[in-house]
Amino acid sequence: MAPTQSHQLLISDAKGNRKMLLDGLKYTIGRDVTNNIQLHSRFVSRQHAVLLRVPASELGRYLYRIVDGDLSGKPSVNGVIVNYQNRVSSYDLCHGDILTLAPNVQLTYLIELERD
Repeated sequence: MAPTQSHQLLISDAKGNRKMLLDGLKYTIGRDVTNNIQLHSRFVSRQHAVLLRVPASELGRYLYRIVDGDLSGKPSVNGVIVNYQNRVSSYDLCHGDILTLAPNVQLTYLIELERD
């Protein structure tokens, strides 16, 4: 049997570092308290980005796609920068990707294989 995947987000912001397990279909990210993932920085937009679970090329596997802005298409003020290089409007995350949303606000995406 193939090992199962565990998707995690390491969050670093003004309140410190924390880890979050990702298993849902959609997560909203931003400063507002209504977000699934609330970030603590005045430089983060109220509705900064959305994480969507999408099927991967391997059967039965999935990954997460980050989309800048809110669900209505309004972009964030500071954008989403992947691996310190490219500002993206949408991006399929890979293990180890570092997302910068604002000064001192970073998200690191991790996929861990869990064997039974």
